[in-house]
Amino acid sequence: MSKRFLACFTVLLLSVVAYGQSGRAKGSTGSWPVPSPLPAPSPSPDINAKPSKPAPPRIVDGERIYTSKEVDEKLQILKKPNPGFTREARRNNTRGNVILRAMLAADSTVKHIEVITGLPDGLSEKAIEAARQLKFKPAMKDGKPVSSWIELVYRFQVY
Repeated sequence: MSKRFLACFTVLLLSVVAYGQSGRAKGSTGSWPVPSPLPAPSPSPDINAKPSKPAPPRIVDGERIYTSKEVDEKLQILKKPNPGFTREARRNNTRGNVILRAMLAADSTVKHIEVITGLPDGLSEKAIEAARQLKFKPAMKDGKPVSSWIELVYRFQVY
């Protein structure tokens, strides 16, 4: 009787292990192998879609604006003041990044600041105020100072 019991137990054990290794869920009636789902069709590119961040203009107020690849010597940031928090932002625990695009002119002034990514509660305005106080050495092209675009990131974090 013990040999018979041992044989039945072994067959039962092996069948449980084999069923568990099959990859099928308990009670599943599907065929093996299970076909993988088809990938979702990629949307066709919309030729009228606008990019999330438009390219900066190449000429502003009749002045040529250069990219960092077009200049001989890149601009140097000498002083980047930190913006302060507003009361509303502290009260609401507002945090995140404000990303600005600014034209740094050949005469060492900051012009044409635009917000790419802003924050509420006056933080975008605080970032613009700080960007206006930026001190820098302009980019150089053929030995002359030239205007160029720069993206400024201001991080607002309540500590």
